[in-house]
Amino acid sequence: MNVFNAIRRFYRWALLGFIYAGCAWADLPAIEQPSSGGSGGTMDTVKGYIKDGFSLAGLLLAAVAFLVVAMAALSSFHDVREGKAKWGHFVTFVIVGAVLIVLIIWLANKALNIF
Repeated sequence: MNVFNAIRRFYRWALLGFIYAGCAWADLPAIEQPSSGGSGGTMDTVKGYIKDGFSLAGLLLAAVAFLVVAMAALSSFHDVREGKAKWGHFVTFVIVGAVLIVLIIWLANKALNIF
């Protein structure tokens, strides 16, 4: 008898929850389409969201690359100021780091055209 009462209570609460959930979802705005497509159906929308995710990952990779290059340049500058290295070493770090950042941004842009 206790099991039947528990099931009956569960159904009552579930029905009450569904009624209130309908009222809560009534004023939600429409879902925004991804910036790269998404107007041709569900699969195109999912592809657009995946492409936007890869775009964000590429931007994050470029930001991390910038931070790594900046830390290496600061470390090299510190070594130059202490007399452990020459200025050519610092300039090499900065030039190679700048080329690395440009290469990463270029590759991230090329990777977006795969989809």
